[in-house]
Amino acid sequence: MFYALCTFIVLVFGFSAAEEVPLPPITLCKRNSVNFDDCLKTAIEEAWPQFIKGLPEFDFPPLEPINYESGTAIYEGGVIHAVVNVTNFIGEGLPQTHFLAVKSHFSDQIFHLEIDTQIPKITGSGDIVGRGNVAGFPINGKGPFNLSMEDLETKWIIKGPVANDIWTVEDFYAAPSIKKVRIYFDLIRGNKELNDLAVNVVNEFWPSLYRIVIPAAAKAWNPWLCDLTNRFFSKVSFTKIFS
Repeated sequence: MFYALCTFIVLVFGFSAAEEVPLPPITLCKRNSVNFDDCLKTAIEEAWPQFIKGLPEFDFPPLEPINYESGTAIYEGGVIHAVVNVTNFIGEGLPQTHFLAVKSHFSDQIFHLEIDTQIPKITGSGDIVGRGNVAGFPINGKGPFNLSMEDLETKWIIKGPVANDIWTVEDFYAAPSIKKVRIYFDLIRGNKELNDLAVNVVNEFWPSLYRIVIPAAAKAWNPWLCDLTNRFFSKVSFTKIFS
């Protein structure tokens, strides 16, 4: 689900400036001004409610709830050796997003953004297919899962070249930190006691497990984030978005 969390703020810039989309008046920012980054932060905060509702004219879905159709990640390290596929994930909580800071840099025709956000709580559910071994428990099955995450803080690092007045995002790194997680899954079919034991182990030791899985997860969802943002940025003028 973090795939989607990390794309939305980038799209705010484009939609808030694109002439084709009717939006209420918001703060306009000049890239050469000394307070450009602070101005961008203000513009994001003003435009965010529009993205929560969705923008069908750009085929941009509502963010509450958020719907993530499918994604696969491979984890090989520490106590985790598994292939995991998540489908039909539906999550809630994005309307409460806080934007903490924005930093931008444009050099050698490469535009670079860093955006810090905080979300109090995300809850969601979906389906999961897993094969492998997690903390000594064999995983080879599919079933439902649900989770609750609290106090998420994420820095989006987004960059790519500008050519012919088009910004192409080639790298979108996002690795959230989380203060609290609770998860339930049903992957060890036919053995509820062993499945519940595995769930308890994951919930007890999730910080250590999370540090192992987050690098692979960030690598897996990077192309997805780039593709999603470029669906918009490939169609608009860079100088219109970042005047």
